[in-house]
Amino acid sequence: MEFSFREFIEKKAWKAKKADVVQFWTNLPPNMPIQMEPVPETHQGTRFRNDGIRITGSPVFINSVLSRIKEIAQMETGETRLDVEYREIENSGGLSEKDYVFYAHLVKKKGKPDLPKIPKPKV
Repeated sequence: MEFSFREFIEKKAWKAKKADVVQFWTNLPPNMPIQMEPVPETHQGTRFRNDGIRITGSPVFINSVLSRIKEIAQMETGETRLDVEYREIENSGGLSEKDYVFYAHLVKKKGKPDLPKIPKPKV
């Protein structure tokens, strides 16, 4: 399928309307298991397009949300590790008690590299 330049420029990313989001959110079954795809350990740069959590705001708000998603804290295995950060945000206007951020990503640990397979000589 080919697009003209005009169609390419005018193509917008999908965005749901508020009413649709709230209805969808309200209808989700409670206590669905969290399914977080690990980021490869070799990944460099932003993790914006990977599964992860970012919560911003006051510590009271962040902590109240964290209390609801404790399942993520138990996701470390022999093959994955949690990469978490909880810190105060510095901004040009100085520090504020409401400027905090929490990040969490699951990272797939590097495994031992596979040994090259050497074909057996034909006799």
